[in-house]
Amino acid sequence: MAAHMRAGPRLYRDFLTPALHRRFTKAATITLLVCYVEAILIGDKSSLVWSWFPLGPVGIRTLLLFISSLAIFILRVAQLHVGARTSISSFQSFRQHLVRYNSPQTLVWYFFSAWWFSEVYVWSASSKANLNWVTKTYERSRLNERPIYLRTIFFLLAGVQSCAHLVFDYDRVHLPINQNKPGSASEQRPHIVVPPLVQIRASLPHLFQAAIIRSMSMIILGPLIYSLFIRKTAWNWTLFFAKLLWRLPQSSNPPTVPPYHISLILRSVFAAFLLILLWEISNAVFGAYVAQEPLKKGHPLTDDSRDPNGSLLTGLKARKEVPKTFAFWELIHISQCFPVRRKSFFEDIDRPGGPAWTQILNACLNVIQAVNNRVTEFQNPPASGPPSAQQQGNPQPLPRLTGPLNEGNIFTSSPPPTNRRERVQAGIGNATKSISQRQTAQGSQSPLSPKVKGLLTNSANKVMTKERQEAFSLSTIRNHIYSYINQFLRSPLGSPFRQTMDRRAAVVVLGTPYGDLGTIVDAIDSVTRLAISSLTEDPYGKVQADVPTIIRTFMRSISHLEAFKQNLQPHWTDVEYKEQGSRRIDEVDIIIGSLRGGLREVLRAFGEYAENLGLSVGEMRVAREIAAVDEGEAS
Repeated sequence: MAAHMRAGPRLYRDFLTPALHRRFTKAATITLLVCYVEAILIGDKSSLVWSWFPLGPVGIRTLLLFISSLAIFILRVAQLHVGARTSISSFQSFRQHLVRYNSPQTLVWYFFSAWWFSEVYVWSASSKANLNWVTKTYERSRLNERPIYLRTIFFLLAGVQSCAHLVFDYDRVHLPINQNKPGSASEQRPHIVVPPLVQIRASLPHLFQAAIIRSMSMIILGPLIYSLFIRKTAWNWTLFFAKLLWRLPQSSNPPTVPPYHISLILRSVFAAFLLILLWEISNAVFGAYVAQEPLKKGHPLTDDSRDPNGSLLTGLKARKEVPKTFAFWELIHISQCFPVRRKSFFEDIDRPGGPAWTQILNACLNVIQAVNNRVTEFQNPPASGPPSAQQQGNPQPLPRLTGPLNEGNIFTSSPPPTNRRERVQAGIGNATKSISQRQTAQGSQSPLSPKVKGLLTNSANKVMTKERQEAFSLSTIRNHIYSYINQFLRSPLGSPFRQTMDRRAAVVVLGTPYGDLGTIVDAIDSVTRLAISSLTEDPYGKVQADVPTIIRTFMRSISHLEAFKQNLQPHWTDVEYKEQGSRRIDEVDIIIGSLRGGLREVLRAFGEYAENLGLSVGEMRVAREIAAVDEGEAS
């Protein structure tokens, strides 16, 4: 029986995945060189040749150290994302990601990497380092605490590095954003991509600085945390496993003197520096190679497909973030730099689901319209829905607080209570009636008589001056509290709680928990470039029918975003806005600039055909005002 063949074009991820594998291999090669250098540094240097010769112990140590780096690569692949985190404050972002699966997964992989590095380091150390599990004193075997302390330092570093990984969002791949104008030269690349080796070389000072600071902190924090919280537990666990291999004394207490010799402290700091540097370089190399253009030998990835346009469309319609982002990146490359492939979009009209141009336009406009929908939903939040028919037909009765009403003669006196419950009810009723009658008689008068109130006022005037009384007034206390809160928000400790205007705007415009600005800009610029190119490359004239839709969508999006930006009110925790008063929001400004530039170029290209396209004079006038185009340029 013939194998089942999937109908339709191959998926875009079938071409993206091999490209990412090739980049993974290049990144692993760079990291392997780093492992080779560290293998030389941690090895025995008694032999001048074997201390560096790769076909020997150094080569074995290199491969073993690479496993620690490979664990970080696996973590990055599992948690890879492109968009930036979006939340109203850093504290909310911390709460959101703390309970997600990514947090424990990050800890597990860093702890494994640290444990493996510690074992390779202890195994590679010379006998002079005294890092064996068991030492002999006076012909008696005793558990050695030096390697226990060293492994503890590595585990502490794993926790610190995991926190840095989560806080600074190492999982994000920083893709460039298109900064070129729609009317730029066709041979110019739409994105400015820095080669990976240049990125790595530029980031080395920062990586060394992070490794030095975190490793030097272990000089003080390492012995302190180990003595107060970890020493006893780590000793017992190590002793449990050591007794399986050696005959040791029954005493389970660690030595009286901790192993804080200067040689061990310096060795732990040096090993910590090597481990953190390996982690930082692994993350930097992975991010630099993955964030490269979706090209293979200078051509789009989908050129290898039997149906290139169909495979690209599967990426533009993908639900997952990574293939969709790279598909739009490839689309803007084709729209700018590959005229033959760009022309095929207009010629490909016999396709399931409509012409290729129509499907590309719909995919791009859906990305733009999603921004409008989020802004509209924020400006007009949905009201609570009406009660259901079941709730209207069968309303639930309220709980009864008293007994049923008396159906007899209400003017007759009530019978005396006969049991304890009736006596309690009668007492509560009489007390309530007396309080109500007293309040009715007094009206709204204060329970204090004027004489008592006068005595209190005179006493306050004698004890405190008017200035002291004003200092203890409710308004003054409230102002002091607000002043302290503002001082706290301006401090570094209060920074995570600030709900700044740009953060709140990013949540609305880009979405949450991740927002990809590059995909939105690529969608806008791709539609613009393709529409302009259709004047000379569209043989069937399909694009001109969609030009009014493009112009109206751009106009509506610009109006929505500008109104949103002007009407967004600052939060009371936004102390930066109180001091500067600036309404500059980078993400919104970039999108508005891209929309306005695209609208300007489309008006210049199709302005003289506006009447034939179905655009009224009023629409063209409003469009020129929004795009800031002179009437002569758009006609």
